[in-house]
Amino acid sequence: MAGLTVTVCLPSEVADDIEGALAAALAPFDLNGDNPAGRGMWDSRRILGGSDGRGFAVACGYENDPRLVHDEPRYDGTPAPSAPGVCAGGPRALLDFSRPLAASERATAASWDLWQRLSGEHPPALPLEVFVERWRNDPHAFPGGPWDDGMVAAYRAQPLIKAYLDHPWSLGLGFPGSPFHAEHPVIGFSRSRADYICEFSWKSPPDTDVLTVDGWWRESGGSAVHAFCDPESCPHDPPEPAVWPGSEAYLSQLPSATILVRVHCHC
Repeated sequence: MAGLTVTVCLPSEVADDIEGALAAALAPFDLNGDNPAGRGMWDSRRILGGSDGRGFAVACGYENDPRLVHDEPRYDGTPAPSAPGVCAGGPRALLDFSRPLAASERATAASWDLWQRLSGEHPPALPLEVFVERWRNDPHAFPGGPWDDGMVAAYRAQPLIKAYLDHPWSLGLGFPGSPFHAEHPVIGFSRSRADYICEFSWKSPPDTDVLTVDGWWRESGGSAVHAFCDPESCPHDPPEPAVWPGSEAYLSQLPSATILVRVHCHC
């Protein structure tokens, strides 16, 4: 099983019940539903994109607009607030498509700023390499080896590290979890905030699947599945978007009142 991100396009009249509209739009593609084989795309889902920069940049002046859509809590119930100037969706007119990497850059900036703020609230933390060196000097310190869960737990138990890595704005970069372990890039970064943003922002905008207002699930690779047909016998030709490939280019051309929502799906 894997994950995918889809941008669901909804008509403006559903603004008062976006969750209900999402449920209705996504139901024909539910792997657990009574749907034809080949049309299942997801078995669990979550609105996601504001906290990790995979969503949309908010247009200037609309940062606090109540019509914006923000991330649902994590699966454990932990809140996932949007990074400043980023959201998981909203009316297309409130979203800024003029700079394709703006959402990622703003989320990366939030990651940097979070570290600086928390560094002033907690005692300094030892970098991960100190724990590795401790094991080299004393193999009994972490009997399971340099990347044993005990070592990671000891590293993460430091108040500053825990507060940072547990926050969604840490973006999961270099998360010290099995089987790969690396220091988070912001920890010990010796250059400027601008350098950090430049180095760790994405180099290209997200290219998500798109679920159109009229029920076509268009995959980023180009294929399309119709919400109202058996994929094996669908008589309809999928619409050809005015702008493709690249979902952001397509989304930016939709009517201004269209509501866009980024959804992460397990499939």
